[in-house]
Amino acid sequence: MASVPTQFARFAPARRKSGANVRIRISDMTAADAWWWDVNVQTRLVLLPGRADRLWSWTTMLPACMYVQLSKGRRCRPLVVWAYADSGRLVRAAMSILIERYPHLDVRAPGDAYFIWFMSTATDTILARFGVSNPPSLGGTCIDNTLVLSVNDGCAGRLGLHAAPAGGAKLLNYYTARLLQLPAAQPLPPPIRRRNDGRFFYADDARAALLLSRGNAFR
Repeated sequence: MASVPTQFARFAPARRKSGANVRIRISDMTAADAWWWDVNVQTRLVLLPGRADRLWSWTTMLPACMYVQLSKGRRCRPLVVWAYADSGRLVRAAMSILIERYPHLDVRAPGDAYFIWFMSTATDTILARFGVSNPPSLGGTCIDNTLVLSVNDGCAGRLGLHAAPAGGAKLLNYYTARLLQLPAAQPLPPPIRRRNDGRFFYADDARAALLLSRGNAFR
């Protein structure tokens, strides 16, 4: 009997109210979403030093990423996390572009995984401009989305990502608290032609199962 697909989260922990949950919605990203983000969010993120995503252009990245991965025989899955404004209106709160069927970063356990290529979240201040006074946790939701797609695609929830150097130690600390860090001395899978700078993170089968179980209460 086929297993029931794991669903995206419908709620997320509130960032400002401990123990509270808020509603969210997940959708596939469109060109209109990328344009809205660049106009309404990216123009403000660019003013924040230390943000790894401050110079990104989603209207450029979205088609470019799709084309690059298609040329390599892989597909991208771009997603939007929506928050609910106090009025009930949906507001784009986070963006991510994932690579499907990417090599699992841990060469000791070869296989396929999902890779978080780009991820960006709106600040509380930006969301407040659009009427979201109780913003959800966004980074964890983007990671959970990737776990869900990975497990449903037969990759056991495995995922990988690279913490951009522009994010500094703060970004490293964020991922260290959630994922496994690939030692800098460990080689990357042969299809990945770049140096391991020690900023790669991943979830193996066990870590993915743990994170998915923690997220089940929000589905």
